[in-house]
Amino acid sequence: MNTSELLHTIAKDRIAGMRTIDSYQIKPTVIRVTEANQTLDLKNDMWILNTKGLPGSIEEMELVSSDNVFTATPEEYEFMDEYRYQVFTDYIDIKTNTESFKPYRLEFVKIIPHRN
Repeated sequence: MNTSELLHTIAKDRIAGMRTIDSYQIKPTVIRVTEANQTLDLKNDMWILNTKGLPGSIEEMELVSSDNVFTATPEEYEFMDEYRYQVFTDYIDIKTNTESFKPYRLEFVKIIPHRN
């Protein structure tokens, strides 16, 4: 299964059973992490982590939302396959553990639900 198919499968699974949602759209999004502790408000969207790799300058990254907690070091993340495509809802608290923080990018795919 290629990445696009996997992302659509995740999106369909997440909206399945939502009675007022009849379709969705996915949209790539890049955010810049500019602080060691940063929060993103996702509004009504769900975000799928889609970053290829974490910067070697960080020791560990933790992403927390209302329905998920994901922690990984750059080395662990490098060896993850489908598991790296984590879904977050409502908000994402990003905590970066590092000796000297440097801004970095994270890539996500937004699942934008459409109501009927």
